[in-house]
Amino acid sequence: MKPVLQVDHLVTSFTGTVRGRPVKAVDDVSITLHQGEIVGLVGESGCGKSTLGRSIVGLETPKSGKVVLDGVDLGALSGRRLREARRAIQYVFQDPYASLNDRQTIGEAIEEALIIGGMASREKRVARTAELLDQVGLAAAVRDRFTRELSGGQRQRVAIARALAVEPRVLICDEPVSALDLSIRAQVMNLFMGLRQDLGVACLFIAHDLALVRQAATRVYVMYLGRIVELGPSAELYERPSHPYTQLLLASVPDANPIVERQRKVPLIAGEIPSPTNPPSGCRFRTRCPLAVEACGQAPPPHKTVSPAHSAACVFAKELYAGQVSAIQLPA
Repeated sequence: MKPVLQVDHLVTSFTGTVRGRPVKAVDDVSITLHQGEIVGLVGESGCGKSTLGRSIVGLETPKSGKVVLDGVDLGALSGRRLREARRAIQYVFQDPYASLNDRQTIGEAIEEALIIGGMASREKRVARTAELLDQVGLAAAVRDRFTRELSGGQRQRVAIARALAVEPRVLICDEPVSALDLSIRAQVMNLFMGLRQDLGVACLFIAHDLALVRQAATRVYVMYLGRIVELGPSAELYERPSHPYTQLLLASVPDANPIVERQRKVPLIAGEIPSPTNPPSGCRFRTRCPLAVEACGQAPPPHKTVSPAHSAACVFAKELYAGQVSAIQLPA
């Protein structure tokens, strides 16, 4: 089955503050999304996750590479054709308090998207707004309320409804529940999973909360300092991580049981993330990796396939997958 979205060797860079050196926030990244699939993208803050999402949707301009939607290279389009194609990729921002205009009513916020999408009839817009609010679990009566009157969870549902207004094929969800209370996160996550089943929308779910990604995603990409270091089916990647960075990230996830969590020894990832203006040679994680050897600094390691749909960019990928070595070093 052909992917609905394919990103090929994408590079997005910015001018740095150190002698004008370029910062490759996204460096040679390739990902795919299929219809009705939720794909996770995880990594530490500053690794380039959000820049990748913004580059896909057109909020940042890639230096090179391709974003292909339903077989069409968006980089080859311009003007009206590009605007029409980009409607099929919508973005759900992290902070629902910043992404919505407090001076608009719910109906105005959603209808604005419908007007931009070309729906001229007022009657049709009202009906479509009611339908969208129902899809995200909000009563049609809220359409006349201002966004500032809503809770964070309700605001994020409105943001999702607005993104769905133009019937997108792909949603880019940038930490969509991190600004919400824990009690509300599960509700919004269930909403995303329901949309995948009911509408067949493909979703790139950007997050640093690995537990949420495990719950929702069918596949996961792990990103470090602008590059994908591991990818694979969610269940397998969580059970058999094959890159030291992934292994350490998973080992750092808090336990839901507070008694177990208080007694647990948490491995620390040594050092700080290197400067993106001057990343390490070879494997970018090698300066923090307890398994690093001389070969790690000579050239970027290629992805090694450890199972049919699972690969990692590490010289020890197969050994990590088999459990023969471990990057986890617990404090004394």
